[in-house]
Amino acid sequence: MSDHPLVIFTPSGKRGRFPVGTPVLTAARKLGVDLDSVCGGRGICSKCQVAPSYGDFPKHGVTVREDALSEWNAVEARYDRVRGLKKGRRLGCQATVQGDIVIDVPAESQVHRQVVRKAASDRPIVMDPATRLVFVEVEEPDMHEPSGDFERLRSALKDQWQIENVTAGLPLMRKLQPVLRKGKWQVTVALHQAQGSDAMRILDIWPGLHEGGIYGLAIDLGSTTIAAHLCDLSDG
Repeated sequence: MSDHPLVIFTPSGKRGRFPVGTPVLTAARKLGVDLDSVCGGRGICSKCQVAPSYGDFPKHGVTVREDALSEWNAVEARYDRVRGLKKGRRLGCQATVQGDIVIDVPAESQVHRQVVRKAASDRPIVMDPATRLVFVEVEEPDMHEPSGDFERLRSALKDQWQIENVTAGLPLMRKLQPVLRKGKWQVTVALHQAQGSDAMRILDIWPGLHEGGIYGLAIDLGSTTIAAHLCDLSDG
């Protein structure tokens, strides 16, 4: 056994060699691993909980023995008795390195962990989406009626959906011809209407009847939290 075992932290992948007897929390701090602690290593806050792994790890090139960390001490035993430790967890400030070891830092032990402060919930939504899908049948090209694909698509939207004043960007125009022909002149169009505007813009087009769904994400960006609501724009 080496006097300076290899310590590997996941999910960060940071690693380094440390003298036998080095506390896991100390190793983490020296490697810049995101492991929390606010009690100064006294085993009170429990924020430095880690989950050691044992066995063969070909990916990391190490074999971790059962005695790779020191045995439970009185501080860990007291904390487990009073507040409880999840099975397999150790306190990083109390467990010391005895051999090569792979240590996972759970999300709740990370200083910069992501925090979801608002639960997901279902709620009724009045549907008035700015973007919607419509299916149209476009007239095929006719040598006796010279008109472009876009003109005939606009005519189809007007005749079949009473939608006028339609625009489209260059990316849409580039894919219009192959999509119309692939759909055999039947296509599904995604139309967007900006608030307060009469004009509608074609965002995308699919051959035939598009059944892949259309979704909207409403994002509330606050000073300390971000909340998002995902909505199916077809039925709310």
